[in-house]
This record gives sequence, C-alpha cells and structure tokens, in this order.
Amino acid sequence: MSIELVRELNALAGCGLEVVEEIHRGQSGAVFVRWPDGRESVVTTAFATIARMEQTAEVLEDVRAQGLPVPRHEFLLEVSPGTVAVVQERLPGRPRSRTDVATVDAAVAVNERFAGLLADRPEVPGPILSLGRPDDPVPAEAVEEHSERARRMVALIRHAGRSGGSMSTRGDLVHVDFTVPNLLFDDAGMITGVVDWNYGVARGDRRYGLVKLLHTLSFAARSDGADAAPTGAALDHLDRLVSKEIPAPLLRRYWAHHTLTMLYSSLRWGTPRAFELHLELGESRLAEGA
Repeated sequence: MSIELVRELNALAGCGLEVVEEIHRGQSGAVFVRWPDGRESVVTTAFATIARMEQTAEVLEDVRAQGLPVPRHEFLLEVSPGTVAVVQERLPGRPRSRTDVATVDAAVAVNERFAGLLADRPEVPGPILSLGRPDDPVPAEAVEEHSERARRMVALIRHAGRSGGSMSTRGDLVHVDFTVPNLLFDDAGMITGVVDWNYGVARGDRRYGLVKLLHTLSFAARSDGADAAPTGAALDHLDRLVSKEIPAPLLRRYWAHHTLTMLYSSLRWGTPRAFELHLELGESRLAEGA
C-alpha cells in the first residue's frame, strides 16, 4: 500500500519522490523515499483524518522545539476519502529486533518526557477507551458473537470499565501506539526517534502508552517471530514498573480497552491464533482473582 501511496503522491502533488526501500513492519508498512533535493523521508498511511494529522504535525513541531526526538511531518495529502498519506522526516537510528531491560528503561524514560507537554492544548483530543459501551469505537458485540469464552471476556471488560480513574484531567502528550517497533535507537542504546504517530497525537495520561507497551510486549512474548520480542527479564521489569506506577483499577481499565481493541482487530484480520492469545492476555489481568 505504501508504494502505491508514493505513486499517488507523485501523481497528485508532483512530489518527485524516489523509492529507496520498502519496510514491511507495522499495520501499513512504510517506504523510505528520497526527495529531488536529496533529503530522505518516510511515507506511511495515517489512521486518522486529515484534520487530525494536520494537528498532529503542528504538535510534533512544537515538541521538537523542546528537544523531543519526534519526526517533522513534512507533507500530508488525503489521496482518497479516508486515506491520508504522511511524508515524515527520516530520523537517525534503527528499531530493535529484541527487547531487553535496557530497551524498556529507555522507552519508559522517553515516555516520561511527555509529561505536561499539552497542558495548554485542551483542543487536542484524548484517547477514546472502548470498554463495551454502546457508542464506543470498537463494537463489543462483534467480539461477543465469536464464542462463549469471548462473551465472558466482554463481560469482564465492561466490569473493568465501570471502575478506575480518568486520564482526561492530565495534559500529557500521549502516543497511542507506543511500542518498541515505533522507537529508533542508536548504537549506544539511546532513543533517537519516537515515530509513527499515525493515529494522531493525543492529550491525557502518558501512562496509557506504558500499558500499550506492556500489552504489546506480552503478546510478542507469546508469539513466534514477533517484532522486538522481549526477554523474560524485560517483560517482568516492565510489568513491575507499570503495576507500581498505575493504580490497579486504572491499569485494568486500560488493559480492558487494549484487549477489546485487539480482539476485534484479530477478527477483522482473520488471525484466529492472535484472537486466542488476546483472550489469554485479557484473562491474565481481568479474570476474577487475577
């Protein structure tokens, strides 16, 4: 899809981008490209509206000025209804193929730098939690139809959603897809880039990103050939940090949201093994006595 986007960008906007390399990673993949003047960038597909991505570009430019290692969004174009192409700066560094304790510590440290960055930007929306309510973005009914086990899981998700705190009172910058594959590292293990803001920036509780990180690494630990799979020590280390940092009811609320989102995504993608693994992950924290 990304190479097709490059072609459309060139045809519709005359960008003159040259394909350097296609990267098969993440949901939409990415393409390294070169501008006519020699600059290198990355083309990806956004999962948000053009208005949200324009806001995202503005916010990222602001936090770049404060020293955050985030990419400049150089060009945005809605190439078709609901499809937004993002041409973003190519930052130095590369992703990790394995997650160790040092990787976890680096990720947690950079996430801490998001604290209070959007305190004066109330117009930036927060992440919307899907917890089995009628108007949630993720339809819980589609998951319930799968099996009796899935129906029990949705009941646990709804129970978790009725308790816990709110992240709306915080003014942190939130990366809603804060995962190790979306981080770039130099040879010394320092983070050189927090990339792929393709769901749009959000405002709220930065700890939401840590739960996303833990949820994704927990899944990777159970999957064969997963990107940036964690060592056992790294996963345990992050679990302890998250459990200490986030009150249990709020952690369960975030975990419930990620569980429902990934169960629904697994159904849409037609990946039954992933669906079963996400049921296991949900039960590990949401089942009675967990």
